[in-house]
Amino acid sequence: MKNSNVVWSQMTAKRWLAGLLAGCLAVATSCGQNPGGEPVVAEDGAYTYRLAESTSNLTLWTTPVAHKLLQAERAPEREDSGLHLSAARNEFEPIQLIVDPGAGSLSVEVAPFANLGGDARLELHHAGYVDGITETLTPLTPGQSITLDQNAPQSLWLTVYVPKQAPPGEHETTLTLTAGGDSITVPVHLHVFDFTLPDTTHFATQLNVNVSNLIPPNGDTEDAKDLLFEHRLTPKSVTWPSGFGWNITWDNQNAPAPCEQFYDEPDEGEPYSIRHLARKYILGEGWNGTGFSQAMLFQFVDNATPRPATFCGLDRGDHYGSYAYNAEWSQWLGQLTSYLDDAGMLDKAYYYVQNEPQNDADHALAAHLCRLTKAAAPGLKIAISEEPKPEIAEDPGGACGYDIWIAHTRAYDEPYAHMRQQAHGETVWFYSLDQDPDPYFNPTRVDAQGMHTRIIPWAAFSHRIRGWAYYDANRFFSGHNPGIRAELLREAMEDYEYIFLANGEQHPQPGQEAIADPTVRSVAQSMTSWIDNPDALMVLRHELGRYLEGSRSTLPILETDDDSAHPRMPYAINFQDPAGEPTDDPLMARGKQWLKVGWEPWDDTRGYGWKGEHIDNPSIALYGYDNAGADVIENSYLYDDYGRNNLFEFGLENGRYAVTVGVGRPAKGYPNDPHNLVVEGVVAVDDEVTTDAAPVISRTVEVELTDGRLSLEVGGMSQQTGNWSYTFLHALEIEPLD
Repeated sequence: MKNSNVVWSQMTAKRWLAGLLAGCLAVATSCGQNPGGEPVVAEDGAYTYRLAESTSNLTLWTTPVAHKLLQAERAPEREDSGLHLSAARNEFEPIQLIVDPGAGSLSVEVAPFANLGGDARLELHHAGYVDGITETLTPLTPGQSITLDQNAPQSLWLTVYVPKQAPPGEHETTLTLTAGGDSITVPVHLHVFDFTLPDTTHFATQLNVNVSNLIPPNGDTEDAKDLLFEHRLTPKSVTWPSGFGWNITWDNQNAPAPCEQFYDEPDEGEPYSIRHLARKYILGEGWNGTGFSQAMLFQFVDNATPRPATFCGLDRGDHYGSYAYNAEWSQWLGQLTSYLDDAGMLDKAYYYVQNEPQNDADHALAAHLCRLTKAAAPGLKIAISEEPKPEIAEDPGGACGYDIWIAHTRAYDEPYAHMRQQAHGETVWFYSLDQDPDPYFNPTRVDAQGMHTRIIPWAAFSHRIRGWAYYDANRFFSGHNPGIRAELLREAMEDYEYIFLANGEQHPQPGQEAIADPTVRSVAQSMTSWIDNPDALMVLRHELGRYLEGSRSTLPILETDDDSAHPRMPYAINFQDPAGEPTDDPLMARGKQWLKVGWEPWDDTRGYGWKGEHIDNPSIALYGYDNAGADVIENSYLYDDYGRNNLFEFGLENGRYAVTVGVGRPAKGYPNDPHNLVVEGVVAVDDEVTTDAAPVISRTVEVELTDGRLSLEVGGMSQQTGNWSYTFLHALEIEPLD
């Protein structure tokens, strides 16, 4: 992650370079220019400021909601008046008002906006801390009090829903705080953009969530489904408490003709009948007129068992299935598909076949089940939680690709995925795991800042990914109350609708430059390189809203100034053990002075450092010195002994630079460990091996820096070997260009 706007993963960069010509032609612009784009500069702390309405007893401030509050934080010095929001019609928009530590209690009330429309909503919540960072949201009724804390600030969330009929332009209301004898009136300014977000969500989610846990007291299932729909989130089973599984619609002894005729529970009551629930929650009939944007019909039994051991009294045998079992299974899939097609639900529906195949045997089984399903039900979409890979799609038993591949963020093979998407029309989603390390985004962590959540669709757009999945989404809620991460997921999904509209109401296509790419890539180039500055994102989002409503004629492209930036001048960095060789201080070589840098984590004051999974583990983040190179710069190096992706950033004034990098260790070649290094979005070392005859590689690339940080993505998984691979890094030289 970075407070920056241009670093691509190796895979992203390769796709970009390969598709550049096609992209330029696709958008009818000159190569090297951003189509219709114009920079917008995000000043530091643009949306973080102390409120002028503060008193001597109550210090008030605000910051973007993606900034999860820490107990030690206090109001900044910058001051402004009131709270300022902007939102499209049919959008929820939250803002947080923070009260610095104090004693006593505080009550809060907010007056309705005068002319937003009858469907407008205002909600108040109090943010609670978990392990020292805000995580929970407790609803507040008007005038309800909270208790101030002398050791930690308190965050109040105000969420506005802008109805579809709201007039565009400026709106204002007031929020009143009362503490002791003090009463403070805070103006709340809302700009309604002159466009409407669609009801249909265009970014898919597959969330394993217990819907019953989301039902409020004295509520029902529809309340829980409303909650998810309004957050633009899709549960795995949209038709709960019934479904299309084999034990309901086919192998069901309550059916009139079990295992002979498709059964949709017509004799069940509406709250439990799949006939009724499917039309309600997939098509929106009798509910909201839209329904969820996609619907998982049923899934594997468990991770090791794709299909049940018995089906209609027939033993499956091994996982490939006996002839009789497969014939019965195929008959059911065929009738299921016909039923969905007749009901107009087939386009939204998919069958989740298998989860995380582990080895060649699992890959072959996945290919077999793909072929079996496609033969029985050609129109039924199928999904698998695995990255697109030839071991499945190009199985010797017959080629067969999944309609939806759900790839783990760290295993995603972009070139192959894009080939499958282009050649076969397949779709890729991705999923996060709890253990995903920096520099990957990871919304599963309570301790992670909110940008880990909000960045998801931005990174997905850059990778041409169309959905996100997670296996334990109930942790984003406290019972039926959404937590901060659930709210930020909604913000993320609404962000995608902005991007989708800006892209001509189209998803981006692999191998082609999309209209919205310059805007999106100024926020997130990949899963490992994205801005961690919520103020900057809010600046860009506001300008993107202005573009969509027509008050701005060009797409905004984010530029950020970084306080850690070094002046624009030449720099030379030697990567080495700071306490080891070479020991000269200052270090002089090649006619210049070198800065010694080891595995130091990023530091704002220092203005450089690393982000990565093991950079703080001295048994993995290693150093070396070989007295065999051309000089001490080649002799000294550092490397990740596990070969993981690591991100090095150097704060630097914006401008154009020639950047030279040196990799390899001079005493030994590594023919089985290809080196990888990307500089500010440009692939400098592309999965290249070193040999004893040529043990080091030096490359120079030219980059345009706009975010105040020069970034190097070093190492990672090799495309050639399919394994994590060493990259020995020894030098970085930076030269300003005109």
